[in-house]
Amino acid sequence: MKNACIVLRNCKESFSSLDLSATDEFLAGGFAFEETRFLTQFDDAPLKKCLAEFSELYENILLLVDKSLLQAAGKICEELLKGEFFQGTPSGSGIYSADGKSLFLLSADGSANGAGYAKGVCVPYLQKKYGIRTDRMVIRTIGVNDGHMRELIEEARRVSEDKIRFRRTRKNDEDILEIVYDDGVSKMLTDDVMRLLVNGLGENLYALDDTPIEERLVQLLNLRGYKISVAESFTGGGVGKKIVSVSGASKVYFEGINAYNELSKQKRLGVSEYTLKTAGAASERTAYEMAAGLISTGDCDISVATTGIAGPLSDRTDSPVGLAFIAVGDKEKVFVYRYKFDGTREEITAKAVNYALYLAYNHLKRI
Repeated sequence: MKNACIVLRNCKESFSSLDLSATDEFLAGGFAFEETRFLTQFDDAPLKKCLAEFSELYENILLLVDKSLLQAAGKICEELLKGEFFQGTPSGSGIYSADGKSLFLLSADGSANGAGYAKGVCVPYLQKKYGIRTDRMVIRTIGVNDGHMRELIEEARRVSEDKIRFRRTRKNDEDILEIVYDDGVSKMLTDDVMRLLVNGLGENLYALDDTPIEERLVQLLNLRGYKISVAESFTGGGVGKKIVSVSGASKVYFEGINAYNELSKQKRLGVSEYTLKTAGAASERTAYEMAAGLISTGDCDISVATTGIAGPLSDRTDSPVGLAFIAVGDKEKVFVYRYKFDGTREEITAKAVNYALYLAYNHLKRI
C-alpha cells in the first residue's frame, strides 16, 4: 500500500501551531506516509491539483485542514473523486472511497474530528480494507530519565527487528508507551520485547495497561481497605483533584487540606513555628510534619504532603525554583523525597502532582 498526506495550513501561523497528532495515529496503526505536502492557503486550484496528482500515485490520502475549512474541503473532495462518501461526522470529517482509493478528511487538531477520528474510524477502516489485524499493549511510567527511555525503545526496536511499532507520549515526566504489532508477530517475540522493557524500567513502571496513576492508586486503596488524606502547599489541590476524578474515590479519600500559607500549616497540620522559621516552608522537615500531622488525626491510613517552589520567584531562603519535597507516610513511618523539577510554573506543579500520586502508590504496595 502507498500512503500520502496533504496538510492545508494558514500561512500566517507558524509551523509549531500545527497539530499533526492524527498522522501519529496512522503511523501507530502501521500506515506510514511516503510523502507529505504542505499547502499554505485554501485555494481550490492548488488543492485540486495536488489531490489529482496524489490520487494517481497513492492508494490512501490523508487531508488535514483547519477545522473551519472541513466542509469546504469536503465539497472539493466529492467533486474531484466523485466517489462514495463512506462515513463522516456532522462537522465534516469523513472517508471518501472510489476505485480502491481512499481519502481521509480530518481536522488538524487533537479533537474527535482529528486524532480521535483517525484512531477510532480511519485506522480500523484501513485495517479492514487490507485484512490487517493488530494487537496493542500499553506501558505507563513516571520518573524515567528521557535518555534512558529512548535507549530502551531503540533496543526494543532492534530486538523486534522493526516488526513491532512503538509510540511514546511524554508529559510532565510521565511516559505512555504504546506497543502495536500485527497478529502475525509471534508471542515469543512480543514477550521478549515486554521483558526487556519491564526489566529496564524497574519500579518506575506502574501499569501494564492504559490505567492512569490516580486510578491505580484508588484501586489499590480500595483493595487494601485504606483511606488517604492529602496536604498540599505549592500543588494547590492538584493531587486531591486527580484522586477525586476517579469514580469510587469517596470510599478511600478522607480529606484534602490546601495549606498554602505558613499559618495554615501550623493551625491545620501542626507544623511547628520553629521548623518554618529555621528550615522554611519548602523544606524536608516541613513536608515531614505536614504528612505526620495528617496521620496523627487517626482519620487516614496513608498521607501525602507536597511543598516546594513553583516559581517564577524563589522564597526568602533563596532556594531554587523547582525545588520540591513530597512526603508519604503511614502510621509507622513517613518518607520524604526531594526533587528539582524544570519547566514553567504549571509544568513544575503538574510534575509534582504526578510524582506524589506515584510515590503514594509505590508506598502503598510496600505496606
